Amino acid sequence: MADTILLNKEVYTMTESELPCLITYGEGMGGSHFSVALVANLFVQGSKILFLTAYPMAKENFLQQVGADHSKVVFVNSLSELQASMNAQVIILESGNETLFLEVVEVLPDLRERVVLIKNIEVFSDKLFDACLNLEKIILSGNIDACVAKKRIAKKHFNSIIAFNQPMSPLPITVPSLEKWTGYLSSGNKSGVVVIQENKLVL
Repeated sequence: MADTILLNKEVYTMTESELPCLITYGEGMGGSHFSVALVANLFVQGSKILFLTAYPMAKENFLQQVGADHSKVVFVNSLSELQASMNAQVIILESGNETLFLEVVEVLPDLRERVVLIKNIEVFSDKLFDACLNLEKIILSGNIDACVAKKRIAKKHFNSIIAFNQPMSPLPITVPSLEKWTGYLSSGNKSGVVVIQENKLVL
């Protein structure tokens, strides 16, 4: 089952109304796991999702969290494979395949209905951000300071920002001193420390 997100030590469930969302963090801070847990929680709520990450580990983490619901998840490695999978609740694109993402956003009929996760934003080029920055249900995850589009991202309005450190990029969030694996969330009238509570499957 999806890991639980705690906000100020109480269970917190983000909804699509709190998107777009930016999650920024450095390596080894816990932001990667948090990003996957957030999307897994949206999946449990019934959200349709388009998932692009630079590395396969995040996909494996997501599958662990959704458990028996793998039947609702499809893996797409080419545009031809997409044709038979357009109605799937979760479309996971080949890791790191920016070209495929750019092709998919041109033809996916329900693109604007989907939560679109771009994970490891520091890896991708300006072309990708040209295609996704105007989406309202976008979740951008990674190190904003190392991203080629950091200036454009900093100017975009996000309904929610979660930071695991204070970025150098000018964002409307002041991050307090945090313990390891914790982040700071600012979303509308909600703010505070967020942490993941892992839910292990019992066999």
